[in-house]
Amino acid sequence: MNAPESKRELSPKEVVSRLEADVQQLEAAIDELRSRLRKEETRHSDELRQFAYAVSHDLREPLRMIASYSQLLDRRYTNQLDKDGREFVGFIVDAVHRMERFLADLLAYSHQFRPLEGPPSVIDSEVVLEGVLLAIAKEVREGNAQITHDPLAKITFDFERLTQLFRQLITNSINFRGPDLPRIHISASETDYETIFSIRDNGIGIDPRYHDQIFGIFRRLGGRESPGTGIGLAICKRIVEQQGGRIWVESEEGKGATFRFTVPK
Repeated sequence: MNAPESKRELSPKEVVSRLEADVQQLEAAIDELRSRLRKEETRHSDELRQFAYAVSHDLREPLRMIASYSQLLDRRYTNQLDKDGREFVGFIVDAVHRMERFLADLLAYSHQFRPLEGPPSVIDSEVVLEGVLLAIAKEVREGNAQITHDPLAKITFDFERLTQLFRQLITNSINFRGPDLPRIHISASETDYETIFSIRDNGIGIDPRYHDQIFGIFRRLGGRESPGTGIGLAICKRIVEQQGGRIWVESEEGKGATFRFTVPK
Protein backbone atom coordinates (compact mmCIF):
# COMPACT_ATOMS: atom_id res chain seq x y z
CA MET A 1 0.00 0.00 0.00
CA ASN A 2 1.40 3.38 -1.03
CA ALA A 3 1.94 6.07 1.66
CA PRO A 4 -0.49 9.02 1.58
CA GLU A 5 0.64 11.96 -0.51
CA SER A 6 0.94 14.16 2.62
CA LYS A 7 3.47 11.77 4.09
CA ARG A 8 5.50 11.41 0.91
CA GLU A 9 9.08 12.57 1.23
CA LEU A 10 9.71 15.63 -0.89
CA SER A 11 12.44 15.71 -3.44
CA PRO A 12 15.17 18.35 -3.10
CA LYS A 13 13.68 20.21 -6.04
CA GLU A 14 10.27 20.29 -4.40
CA VAL A 15 11.76 21.46 -1.11
CA VAL A 16 13.56 24.30 -2.88
CA SER A 17 10.39 25.19 -4.78
CA ARG A 18 8.33 25.35 -1.59
CA LEU A 19 11.00 27.37 0.19
CA GLU A 20 11.08 29.82 -2.70
CA ALA A 21 7.29 30.14 -2.50
CA ASP A 22 7.51 30.72 1.26
CA VAL A 23 10.20 33.34 0.76
CA GLN A 24 8.11 35.12 -1.87
CA GLN A 25 5.10 35.13 0.45
CA LEU A 26 7.26 36.49 3.29
CA GLU A 27 8.73 39.20 1.06
CA ALA A 28 5.24 40.16 -0.08
CA ALA A 29 4.08 40.35 3.53
CA ILE A 30 7.11 42.49 4.47
CA ASP A 31 6.51 44.81 1.50
CA GLU A 32 2.87 45.20 2.51
CA LEU A 33 3.90 45.93 6.11
CA ARG A 34 6.44 48.52 4.96
CA SER A 35 3.81 50.14 2.78
CA ARG A 36 1.36 50.33 5.68
CA LEU A 37 4.04 51.70 8.00
CA ARG A 38 4.97 54.39 5.46
CA LYS A 39 1.33 55.38 5.07
CA GLU A 40 0.86 55.43 8.84
CA GLU A 41 4.04 57.45 9.36
CA THR A 42 2.98 59.89 6.66
CA ARG A 43 -0.47 60.24 8.25
CA HIS A 44 0.95 60.89 11.70
CA SER A 45 3.61 63.21 10.29
CA ASP A 46 0.96 65.23 8.49
CA GLU A 47 -1.13 65.41 11.66
CA LEU A 48 1.88 66.55 13.70
CA ARG A 49 2.80 69.23 11.17
CA GLN A 50 -0.77 70.48 10.98
CA PHE A 51 -1.00 70.59 14.77
CA ALA A 52 2.33 72.42 15.13
CA TYR A 53 1.38 74.92 12.42
CA ALA A 54 -2.05 75.55 13.97
CA VAL A 55 -0.59 76.05 17.45
CA SER A 56 2.15 78.31 16.11
CA HIS A 57 -0.25 80.37 14.00
CA ASP A 58 -2.97 80.70 16.66
CA LEU A 59 -0.60 81.68 19.47
CA ARG A 60 1.70 84.09 17.67
CA GLU A 61 -0.95 86.78 17.22
CA PRO A 62 -1.89 87.07 20.93
CA LEU A 63 1.80 86.87 21.83
CA ARG A 64 2.58 89.80 19.54
CA MET A 65 -0.31 91.74 21.08
CA ILE A 66 0.97 91.07 24.62
CA ALA A 67 4.47 92.18 23.64
CA SER A 68 3.19 95.31 21.88
CA TYR A 69 0.99 96.45 24.75
CA SER A 70 3.72 95.70 27.28
CA GLN A 71 6.19 97.84 25.37
CA LEU A 72 3.54 100.56 24.91
CA LEU A 73 2.84 100.48 28.64
CA ASP A 74 6.54 100.84 29.35
CA ARG A 75 6.94 103.83 26.99
CA ARG A 76 3.82 105.75 28.02
CA TYR A 77 3.83 105.14 31.73
CA THR A 78 7.48 104.58 32.48
CA ASN A 79 7.54 107.62 34.78
CA GLN A 80 4.60 106.27 36.73
CA LEU A 81 6.06 102.80 37.16
CA ASP A 82 8.42 102.09 39.99
CA LYS A 83 11.45 99.85 39.65
CA ASP A 84 9.40 96.72 40.32
CA GLY A 85 6.78 97.73 37.73
CA ARG A 86 9.40 98.23 35.02
CA GLU A 87 10.98 94.91 35.97
CA PHE A 88 7.62 93.16 35.70
CA VAL A 89 7.08 94.58 32.20
CA GLY A 90 10.54 93.31 31.25
CA PHE A 91 9.61 89.85 32.52
CA ILE A 92 6.47 89.85 30.34
CA VAL A 93 8.36 90.86 27.19
CA ASP A 94 11.09 88.32 27.86
CA ALA A 95 8.53 85.55 28.38
CA VAL A 96 6.83 86.46 25.10
CA HIS A 97 10.13 86.28 23.23
CA ARG A 98 10.88 82.88 24.77
CA MET A 99 7.49 81.59 23.72
CA GLU A 100 8.00 82.87 20.17
CA ARG A 101 11.33 81.01 19.98
CA PHE A 102 9.64 77.90 21.35
CA LEU A 103 6.90 78.04 18.70
CA ALA A 104 9.46 78.56 15.93
CA ASP A 105 11.48 75.56 17.12
CA LEU A 106 8.36 73.42 17.50
CA LEU A 107 7.42 74.21 13.91
CA ALA A 108 10.98 73.42 12.77
CA TYR A 109 10.84 70.09 14.62
CA SER A 110 7.54 69.14 12.98
CA HIS A 111 9.02 69.91 9.55
CA GLN A 112 11.62 67.18 10.07
CA PHE A 113 8.81 64.61 9.76
CA ARG A 114 8.24 65.57 6.15
CA PRO A 115 9.36 62.91 3.68
CA LEU A 116 12.40 63.98 1.70
CA GLU A 117 11.33 65.55 -1.57
CA GLY A 118 13.82 63.43 -3.47
CA PRO A 119 16.81 61.19 -2.90
CA PRO A 120 19.70 62.97 -1.15
CA SER A 121 22.38 64.24 -3.49
CA VAL A 122 26.16 64.30 -3.14
CA ILE A 123 27.16 67.57 -1.48
CA ASP A 124 30.40 69.09 -0.24
CA SER A 125 30.00 69.25 3.54
CA GLU A 126 32.84 71.79 3.79
CA VAL A 127 30.93 74.17 1.51
CA VAL A 128 27.83 73.70 3.69
CA LEU A 129 29.87 74.47 6.82
CA GLU A 130 31.36 77.62 5.30
CA GLY A 131 27.84 78.82 4.45
CA VAL A 132 26.70 78.19 8.02
CA LEU A 133 29.68 80.12 9.45
CA LEU A 134 28.81 83.09 7.24
CA ALA A 135 25.18 82.95 8.38
CA ILE A 136 26.08 82.92 12.09
CA ALA A 137 29.02 85.34 11.81
CA LYS A 138 27.33 87.82 14.18
CA GLU A 139 26.79 85.17 16.87
CA VAL A 140 30.38 83.97 16.48
CA ARG A 141 31.69 87.52 16.78
CA GLU A 142 29.52 88.44 19.77
CA GLY A 143 30.47 85.21 21.52
CA ASN A 144 34.18 85.73 20.80
CA ALA A 145 34.19 82.16 19.50
CA GLN A 146 37.08 80.62 17.62
CA ILE A 147 35.86 78.05 15.10
CA THR A 148 38.25 75.84 13.13
CA HIS A 149 37.76 72.80 10.97
CA ASP A 150 39.65 70.10 9.13
CA PRO A 151 39.05 69.33 5.44
CA LEU A 152 35.59 67.74 5.21
CA ALA A 153 34.35 65.08 2.82
CA LYS A 154 31.67 65.01 0.18
CA ILE A 155 28.68 63.04 1.42
CA THR A 156 25.21 61.98 0.33
CA PHE A 157 22.88 64.16 2.40
CA ASP A 158 20.09 66.68 2.12
CA PHE A 159 21.69 70.14 1.77
CA GLU A 160 19.10 72.06 3.81
CA ARG A 161 19.09 69.53 6.65
CA LEU A 162 22.89 69.38 6.89
CA THR A 163 22.90 73.18 7.08
CA GLN A 164 20.42 73.07 9.94
CA LEU A 165 22.39 70.32 11.69
CA PHE A 166 25.72 72.16 11.57
CA ARG A 167 24.10 75.42 12.64
CA GLN A 168 22.34 73.90 15.64
CA LEU A 169 25.38 72.04 16.94
CA ILE A 170 27.74 74.98 16.51
CA THR A 171 25.42 77.54 18.11
CA ASN A 172 24.87 75.12 21.00
CA SER A 173 28.61 75.09 21.57
CA ILE A 174 28.66 78.90 21.57
CA ASN A 175 25.68 79.22 23.92
CA PHE A 176 26.80 76.61 26.44
CA ARG A 177 30.23 78.08 26.94
CA GLY A 178 32.46 77.57 29.92
CA PRO A 179 34.61 80.14 31.73
CA ASP A 180 36.99 80.39 28.75
CA LEU A 181 36.19 81.85 25.34
CA PRO A 182 34.44 79.28 23.12
CA ARG A 183 36.78 77.10 21.06
CA ILE A 184 35.02 74.85 18.55
CA HIS A 185 36.57 72.41 16.09
CA ILE A 186 34.79 70.46 13.36
CA SER A 187 36.37 67.36 11.87
CA ALA A 188 35.43 64.19 10.02
CA SER A 189 36.80 60.68 9.70
CA GLU A 190 35.82 57.91 7.32
CA THR A 191 35.34 54.17 7.52
CA ASP A 192 34.43 51.74 4.77
CA TYR A 193 30.73 52.29 5.33
CA GLU A 194 30.22 55.73 6.95
CA THR A 195 31.58 59.22 7.55
CA ILE A 196 31.77 60.34 11.18
CA PHE A 197 31.54 64.09 11.87
CA SER A 198 32.71 65.56 15.18
CA ILE A 199 31.97 68.98 16.70
CA ARG A 200 34.23 69.47 19.73
CA ASP A 201 34.03 72.39 22.16
CA ASN A 202 35.49 73.56 25.48
CA GLY A 203 32.13 74.41 27.04
CA ILE A 204 30.42 73.45 30.27
CA GLY A 205 30.18 69.78 29.34
CA ILE A 206 27.42 67.29 30.13
CA ASP A 207 27.17 64.78 32.93
CA PRO A 208 27.28 61.24 31.38
CA ARG A 209 23.98 60.45 33.14
CA TYR A 210 22.22 62.81 30.73
CA HIS A 211 23.90 61.87 27.44
CA ASP A 212 20.81 60.11 26.11
CA GLN A 213 18.25 62.44 27.65
CA ILE A 214 19.48 65.58 25.92
CA PHE A 215 18.29 64.30 22.54
CA GLY A 216 14.70 64.06 23.75
CA ILE A 217 12.29 66.85 22.91
CA PHE A 218 11.88 69.59 25.56
CA ARG A 219 14.95 68.37 27.48
CA ARG A 220 16.68 71.34 29.13
CA LEU A 221 19.18 70.22 31.72
CA GLY A 222 19.81 73.73 32.98
CA GLY A 223 16.16 74.58 33.57
CA ARG A 224 14.59 77.87 32.52
CA GLU A 225 17.86 79.75 32.93
CA SER A 226 19.61 77.73 30.22
CA PRO A 227 19.52 79.07 26.65
CA GLY A 228 17.36 77.44 24.02
CA THR A 229 13.98 75.72 24.06
CA GLY A 230 14.96 72.08 24.53
CA ILE A 231 14.06 71.18 20.95
CA GLY A 232 17.32 71.80 19.06
CA LEU A 233 19.05 68.48 19.76
CA ALA A 234 15.80 66.59 19.13
CA ILE A 235 15.78 68.19 15.67
CA CYS A 236 19.40 67.12 15.15
CA LYS A 237 18.55 63.54 16.13
CA ARG A 238 15.60 63.46 13.76
CA ILE A 239 17.67 64.82 10.87
CA VAL A 240 20.50 62.33 11.35
CA GLU A 241 18.23 59.32 11.79
CA GLN A 242 16.15 60.28 8.77
CA GLN A 243 19.36 60.09 6.72
CA GLY A 244 20.16 56.66 8.17
CA GLY A 245 22.84 57.77 10.64
CA ARG A 246 23.44 57.96 14.40
CA ILE A 247 24.18 60.86 16.74
CA TRP A 248 25.66 60.86 20.24
CA VAL A 249 27.72 62.95 22.63
CA GLU A 250 30.97 62.27 24.49
CA SER A 251 31.40 64.58 27.45
CA GLU A 252 32.01 65.08 31.12
CA GLU A 253 30.71 67.92 33.23
CA GLY A 254 33.10 70.88 33.09
CA LYS A 255 35.28 69.32 30.39
CA GLY A 256 33.60 70.34 27.15
CA ALA A 257 31.65 68.11 24.77
CA THR A 258 32.12 66.36 21.46
CA PHE A 259 28.99 65.71 19.42
CA ARG A 260 29.39 63.05 16.75
CA PHE A 261 27.03 61.98 13.97
CA THR A 262 27.40 59.48 11.16
CA VAL A 263 26.43 59.57 7.51
CA PRO A 264 26.20 56.21 5.73
CA LYS A 265 28.06 55.85 2.44
